[in-house]
Amino acid sequence: MLLAVLAAISLGALLKGMTGLGLPLFAVPALAMITSVEEAVVLMIFPSIGSNLWLVVNHWQHRNLLRDHLPFLTAGFVGGLLGTGLLVLFSDQTLKLLLAIWLGLYLLQYFFNRGGLGFFGANKIAGYPLGLAAGTIQGATGISAQVVAPYYHACGLVRAPYAFAVAFTFLIFTLAQSGAMANLQLLTPGRVQLSLLALVPALVFTRVGISMSHKISVTIFNRILLATFVVMELKLIIDIL
Repeated sequence: MLLAVLAAISLGALLKGMTGLGLPLFAVPALAMITSVEEAVVLMIFPSIGSNLWLVVNHWQHRNLLRDHLPFLTAGFVGGLLGTGLLVLFSDQTLKLLLAIWLGLYLLQYFFNRGGLGFFGANKIAGYPLGLAAGTIQGATGISAQVVAPYYHACGLVRAPYAFAVAFTFLIFTLAQSGAMANLQLLTPGRVQLSLLALVPALVFTRVGISMSHKISVTIFNRILLATFVVMELKLIIDIL
């Protein structure tokens, strides 16, 4: 299992560096194919914190933009605390169903409606429900990119400011999630050890992916990434049926 965990996280980090899409978006569904959703979400804690903290530190000069998104961030932090409780309350079958739904929605959004949240861009009030939804999804499934990514895109952020805002948001959500996990005693010594071990390839392959992004066609890797997501979605559906 150790090799499978490290391979999934390494590939996810590589794709994150090349395409900008989140590490958990790949790694959690991949890990859920070989273990429970609860286990997959917990194992991603330290790789997520480490990779996002790295990006936040590198783009810290854009920190002033956070004041415009406090409703989204605050509600998301609360959602992260609440959503983590679903890992204990729901069965693995139910969690896989939630994971399949959100991964499916991400794919639909990508193919048919990439600007689906555009009308929220100038509406700060919408930050509260969107943040709460994103944080809750993050807590329950370990993935919130399908809400966070289009939210900041709709707000007009690009390049480094966008990368900073997304990474900071994921960092805040994951910290809330990890606190709730500790309270629910989900962070067992074995899981913590494995998650810390997975942090190393996550950081290394994120850096490698960033370097490769300048040499390899983004279009090709986006196609590879999307094909991988489709395979994972089909596997989750098969597990549910």
